[in-house]
Amino acid sequence: MASRPTVILAGLCLAGLFQAPAAASSSSSSAPWPAIPTQAVHTEPTGEVLVGPKAVVKGLTNDTSAPIGSSAMIFNTVNETYTRKITLSPWHDQGCKTNHLYLWAVDYGRVLAGKPFFQVEAVDEYAQIEVKFTESYNPQGDGPFAFGNGLGATFRVETHNITKTGDLRGYFIQGSQRWQSIKFVRGSGLTISRAGFVSSISEQPTSTWDITTDGAYIRGQKPASTAHIVNIKNYTMTFEAKIDYGGVGWRVDTEIDAIQATGPLFVLTSEYPEGSFANIDRELVPPNTLVVGRGWSLVNQTSLPAFVLQKFPIGIAVTEKKWHTITTISLGDDTYRVLLNDKEIASFNISSYGLGAPNPHIPGGYSTGFALGPWQDQAAYYRNVKIVSNMPDSKVLYENALTSPDVPREFGVATNDQYICSDGGKRDRFLWLGDMYISARSGLVSTGEPKYISGTAEMYFSRQTAAGHIPCNTLFSPLDMESTLIRTGNVDPLLVDYNFEFIQIVWDYWMRTGNNTILDIFYPQLLSMTSYSVARALDHTTQLYGAPAGADGAPLGGQHAQALGPAETVSMILGLERMADISAHMNDPRSALVYRTQANLTREAIDSRLWNETGGYYAGRPGYAGFDMADTAQVLLAQIGTAERRSRAIEALQDFRGPVGYGNGTRFASAPTVVSPFLNSFLLEGFAKEGRTSLAQDLLDSLWAPMIRQDRNFTGTGWEYVSADGVQPGLGLFTSGSHGWGTYATAFLTDYVLGVRPATPGFSTFTFKPLPGFKTEWVHGRVPTPKGEILAAWGYESSGRLAMEITVPQGLEGTIMPPFDGKYSVTGGSAQKGQFAVKGGSTVKICQL
Repeated sequence: MASRPTVILAGLCLAGLFQAPAAASSSSSSAPWPAIPTQAVHTEPTGEVLVGPKAVVKGLTNDTSAPIGSSAMIFNTVNETYTRKITLSPWHDQGCKTNHLYLWAVDYGRVLAGKPFFQVEAVDEYAQIEVKFTESYNPQGDGPFAFGNGLGATFRVETHNITKTGDLRGYFIQGSQRWQSIKFVRGSGLTISRAGFVSSISEQPTSTWDITTDGAYIRGQKPASTAHIVNIKNYTMTFEAKIDYGGVGWRVDTEIDAIQATGPLFVLTSEYPEGSFANIDRELVPPNTLVVGRGWSLVNQTSLPAFVLQKFPIGIAVTEKKWHTITTISLGDDTYRVLLNDKEIASFNISSYGLGAPNPHIPGGYSTGFALGPWQDQAAYYRNVKIVSNMPDSKVLYENALTSPDVPREFGVATNDQYICSDGGKRDRFLWLGDMYISARSGLVSTGEPKYISGTAEMYFSRQTAAGHIPCNTLFSPLDMESTLIRTGNVDPLLVDYNFEFIQIVWDYWMRTGNNTILDIFYPQLLSMTSYSVARALDHTTQLYGAPAGADGAPLGGQHAQALGPAETVSMILGLERMADISAHMNDPRSALVYRTQANLTREAIDSRLWNETGGYYAGRPGYAGFDMADTAQVLLAQIGTAERRSRAIEALQDFRGPVGYGNGTRFASAPTVVSPFLNSFLLEGFAKEGRTSLAQDLLDSLWAPMIRQDRNFTGTGWEYVSADGVQPGLGLFTSGSHGWGTYATAFLTDYVLGVRPATPGFSTFTFKPLPGFKTEWVHGRVPTPKGEILAAWGYESSGRLAMEITVPQGLEGTIMPPFDGKYSVTGGSAQKGQFAVKGGSTVKICQL
């Protein structure tokens, strides 16, 4: 037989959900697949885990295609010391001012997470080093990322002033990085004998605020907001600040946790005394200056705009290590005044700049407030915040000494107390409810850690409002009741369909684990959430997903909130059908009937109202001559309409096929020309459900291949976006290279290529049904279940005929569905056709005849 092409990751031993004892492989020597490896024993570490780099290189490489560091040392264990030290010293040759003698590039080979450490072997009088972090290769780092305060590093860069030998550690967790640069910026010389990370993968993050008797000590990060005082107008806010180094920062009148950042951002710099960091960007943040910005930061972050509005020189020295009183007056008409120690240092009207106005297409939330946090490589103490209304009453509205242990909880920076699955490692360190739909599935299949799914779900349920709403995103931090109410409500207008996807996440967790506890505890909250979501999303006139209303009852704008069509509507259908399953299990037949009936009504509505006969696709809305790839993907996923209509929709979709995957389509034509693995994941499963194996394999191979290519962009995990040409991550350095929604290939390989999927909770019954015609020589894997591992394999014998084998633990029952027509033998028995039932405690081999 001619050799068949092998799918990417084919033959990978698919890791699983539980740490169950591995059963012995039953594969015979004549099988077309190798023996299935036993599962490696994993134990949680009891102490620190230090991870060293794969390579360390002096200077930078100009090679844009190969990984850096081919001539550098390789580390086999985390305890191995360098064979070559990192020596940093000033560059003295004025005739050749290059970087290569005082900058080192460190390559970890794949993304890591943790706190950086350095073993300083020798230092002259002192030395300053600037350390930058990035997922894909870039010596300038890939920050800043001021989108969310995720208990990690906002700026992706730390500067250290080193005066002694020994162990030096960074303060912030770097959430995800493959590359690290170490640059010498000042001093006479430094030798580092060892560098790496103290792993944080199995550890809970710590608070990024230190609460002391002198107030809150805050290092440079995105300003963190309180929800205890919101929507105030015509007020004066005063606080005391003692700059430790660099400066102090704060915001006022800015949306809390919402997808807007419109209020002013203030950064007050110090005089930069002798010994200040030499790498301070004095053009962006000059000494003794109040820098006023708007947007997410002072530096643009691709899709998160930032604006520097004006720089106000102070005219006097802003001394460090001394308390200052800072006063901000908001007059309620976009006019602001700022005073330092009772002297006015700035006065402006923010609307007069014409920059950074609210995005009219994205709801901004209805609650605004103030926030505290310095700029990059700054640190300061904050205390005695006081807000009073302006004349005539001068009423005290808020006071906080910032010395209580409860302060981090109020400001959303408290120590995380749950196992959670974040959206991305380096940037978008929120918990995004619907984006978890893919990461939860792939995580349950591949990581063996269901606690990260249940922990995230528990955190979400703890944020649910009395009305039933669960926020579409949320901070990692534990919150008090008042903060939960405000922060949840402030993102209420966004992405109601994510609540339906959350139902699917809970359902999938239940199906794969058989764990009824989560349903027993949270079923009333699931009912409340479903009722809320249906009330917000369902248009009773059309029976489709409609436009959620804002706080004033008016329809909201925005790509996610307008009256859309198949994609959001199918999400609602699938959520209702999953809730019907859950309700039936919970002995609540009335709810199950209601959900199933509504899902069927909405299925009929999509087919009758949104089918475009001329174009041959399901349209974005009635009468709309255009559609989106996500529409077709969801239609296939839910098997909407007839097979003939779905076939036509697939043909129409081919116009969106690019070098890798499928583009967005026509509905969001203004979106960046990138390819979304998240949306393509739904399409990949939809192709499988339609039996379109060649399309599924083509999509799998093309879109996920760039992520496993061994070049400088390799991260060892899934990317958030891929560029339209498939060359690199899709939004450049802004792209999260460690993102759960890019990992669906893992679940697909188990569910459809290997073909083992649960039919009832906990795999009590399951199917073994590989995709017909999938081109690979062999596939095998272990699928852990609550009863033990299912060992499954299939491949082509030398005769070209397909063979299948499965070993089933006691207590489970499976149905084998051979991916071919015709007869087969079962473990040497007589010929038969069709499905075959397999009982627990047995091994069955099927051979095509």
